[in-house]
Amino acid sequence: MKNNNYISLLAFLFIMVLPQAGFTQNQSTSVIIDKNIPRFFGARHGALPLVKQAISRGETSLMPAFRTLLKNADEALMTKPPTVTDKKRHPVTGNLNDYYTQAPYLWPNPLKADGLPYLPKDGVINPESRDSDFADYSRGQEIGHLVESLALAYYLTGKESYAAHAARCLRVWFIDPATQMNPHLNYAQAVPGRNKGRYIGLIEAGGLVQAVDAAGLLDGSKHWDIKDRKALEIWIADFLDWFINSEYGREEVQMRQNHGTMFDVRVVRMALVLGQYDLARKKLESVKENRIALQIEPDGAQTMELRRTKSFNYSEMNLTGLMELATLGKWVEVDLWAYETEDGRSIRKALEFLRPYVEKVPEGWPPHFWPYKQIVPFLPEILAPAFRMASVGYQDKEYETIISQFSGFSTSSFQLTHPKSSF
Repeated sequence: MKNNNYISLLAFLFIMVLPQAGFTQNQSTSVIIDKNIPRFFGARHGALPLVKQAISRGETSLMPAFRTLLKNADEALMTKPPTVTDKKRHPVTGNLNDYYTQAPYLWPNPLKADGLPYLPKDGVINPESRDSDFADYSRGQEIGHLVESLALAYYLTGKESYAAHAARCLRVWFIDPATQMNPHLNYAQAVPGRNKGRYIGLIEAGGLVQAVDAAGLLDGSKHWDIKDRKALEIWIADFLDWFINSEYGREEVQMRQNHGTMFDVRVVRMALVLGQYDLARKKLESVKENRIALQIEPDGAQTMELRRTKSFNYSEMNLTGLMELATLGKWVEVDLWAYETEDGRSIRKALEFLRPYVEKVPEGWPPHFWPYKQIVPFLPEILAPAFRMASVGYQDKEYETIISQFSGFSTSSFQLTHPKSSF
């Protein structure tokens, strides 16, 4: 890992010597780096400064989301920083610093006294897999939610108490030797009686990437200094190296459904955090042929997702991931919104495939019922973030009309990180 530490240090030094006024352009990737835009890639490029200004003048459309964010951030202030060492035991290595989870859709074999090996029930979560005594899943999700809520609240309000606790959470999970997570997911989504971990466990990296990305919102805080940032970037560089180059990573990148898409999302975000713009651009360019062309049919169907027992949820997950990649493309000038194969496969076509089942039909018209397997409730509002990203990416106001159907979306922090294009 020494070489990775050296690379991450170079990336850190590159970031720190950027001009302190105006903007510059990275020649190798044609990426615009503006000091006025916070280095948080979980938000739409250029959106946060506009949102901050709008909130300062009392923009009513943003107030529900802003108030909810502050409520979440205040609750986060009262929450102890989570860590992988909170579990009572590690079923494989005994080392509490190793992240461990159990496969959620695997259940004890009823024909065996010991229940081994566990057998699959697609889409049905085994409560045992969420047992925090030995599984880190909930903690891995919590760290992302806590840090992003706190860091975003700090950026929008300037209150140092938010930054202080976000920094504390980051140090506990990623930096302090006694409590830090070892930078790998070798033991994620293990199956009792079959293996000690699986490559598809990489999909659980979402909360971790969310946290390290949100750390960029702490720049300027007295509670997050250069030493902290350097230490975190070393961890990210080691994790990114494992993520891409490990046997698990080489398997996961080949997945032709949501696992492959989310793998790309995490690689791009970590690469951008480290200032590795060439890697981010290369990965985003590969999305055209490796994801859009392979995952979406000419009519917009995502067939690999439609085969699942939660077909709507998985279709939404994969599409939202593809749209997140398209949104990330703005940072390095890769246009995935306009990409379309010769036979018509595109991100927009996938959204339009789902649209009839989400959009309210005129009075007197027959409703469109989802015809695929869906063992959990059909909740059209989970597509709201996708429609918001599409409304901006395609400059299509009709998508905002659909979003207006979902009243609960007004309080989502997505309104702050991905506001309407009018901001």
